[in-house]
Amino acid sequence: MKKGTHGKDENKFEELTYQDQAKSLNAQIQVLKKALKAHFRKGKDEDKDIDSSKNSYKEQLLKIIEFLNKK
Repeated sequence: MKKGTHGKDENKFEELTYQDQAKSLNAQIQVLKKALKAHFRKGKDEDKDIDSSKNSYKEQLLKIIEFLNKK
């Protein structure tokens, strides 16, 4: 699979069906959640300011939520 493509057919995201786009988005959200958990665990191990990191990511996610709430 080439970089920037999805699945066996190597389609770009825009070329996927609505249903396949939804599957891809759901998978990306789950991967993001796992990545954030791992990042915060690593930060704790390395004595980083986890609260500051969480706030930064939360602000970015809230911008996405605001976009989703727009009509």
